[in-house]
Amino acid sequence: MAEKKISLAKITRPKLPDIFARKRLFTVLDSAREKPVTWVSGPAGSGKTTLVASYLDARKLPCLWYQADESDADIASFIYYLGMAAQKAAPRYRKPLPFLTPEYLQGISTFTRRYFENLYGRLKPPFTLVFDNYQDVPAEARFHEIMQEALSSVPEGISVMLISRSEPLPVFTRLRAQNKMSFIGWKDIKFSLEEARKLSLSRKNPLPEEVMEQLYASTEGWAAGIVLMLEQLRTTAPARMSIDNFTREEIFHYFAGEIFEKADRETQHFLLASACLPAMTVPVVQELTGIESSHAILAALSRNHFFTERHLSADTVYL
Repeated sequence: MAEKKISLAKITRPKLPDIFARKRLFTVLDSAREKPVTWVSGPAGSGKTTLVASYLDARKLPCLWYQADESDADIASFIYYLGMAAQKAAPRYRKPLPFLTPEYLQGISTFTRRYFENLYGRLKPPFTLVFDNYQDVPAEARFHEIMQEALSSVPEGISVMLISRSEPLPVFTRLRAQNKMSFIGWKDIKFSLEEARKLSLSRKNPLPEEVMEQLYASTEGWAAGIVLMLEQLRTTAPARMSIDNFTREEIFHYFAGEIFEKADRETQHFLLASACLPAMTVPVVQELTGIESSHAILAALSRNHFFTERHLSADTVYL
C-alpha cells in the first residue's frame, strides 16, 4: 500500500488551492513554449510548481506530471514510473511502454530514443510533460544523459517543462546552443512590487503602502516570504503594522524543513558553523568550519538558489 501511494505521488499533478494567478508570467511561459523545452528555476518557496500548474490550468493544457527524486538515479526505476505516468496520461493505449530490462542496457541510447518516440506518439497535441523537483536527482546520475537524449527529439505540439532550484546542468548545453530550451530564472519568477500588492488584496489583507514597500524590500520578491509575512500581519491592528515587529519564526521553520533537514551531514555542519557570518570567502569559511569542500558547498548553495549569492571581486564573496 505504501509503495502504491509513492507511485501515485510521483505521477500526480499537484492540487492547487485558491491561488494568485500570475498573468505576467503566463505570458512569459507562452513565449517560452515556442521552444520545445522550458527550464523554470528559482529558490525554494519561489512558487515554481504553483506557477506551472496554474499556467496549465489557465491555458487548459493536458499534461503528464512527474515528480523527480533521488530514486530516479536508477534508470530502470525512472522508466518504470514514467511508463505508469504515460498509462495515466493516455489510457486509450492498453499496451504499456517497455521496461528497461538487462538486454537493453548495452544500447541504452537507442532504447531511450525509441522509448520517448513511443511516448510522444501517445500524447495528443497540444500536450505538456512536466518534470518537477528536477534538482533532487543527483548531478552525477546517468538520468541526465537519458533526459538530454529524450529532450533532443521533442516533436511539434509537445512541450516539456523542467522545474528545478538549480540552473540547467552542463549536459543540456547543446540544447541551449541549438535554441531548443527556454530559461525562466529567479529574476523572472520573483514577485514584482505590484504583484505583491495584488496578492495582498486577493487575500483580503490590504496593507498601508509604506508597510507593503517594507514587506517587499524585506522579502525581495520571494513568494513564501511574502505569504508568511502577510499571514503574520493579517491579525495585526493597522496602527501597529510594521515589518520591524514581524517575528521570523515561520521563516526559520521553512528553512529548516526545506533546506537544512534535506542536506547531508557535512552541509548541515557547514550551515551551522557559518550561520553567524553575513558574508564569507572560501578561505575564511574553510578555516572556520574545517571542511575542505567548503568551496563546493558554497557553490552548490548559490547554484541551487539556497539564498546564497556569489559576488565576484578580488576575492569571491558569498552573501
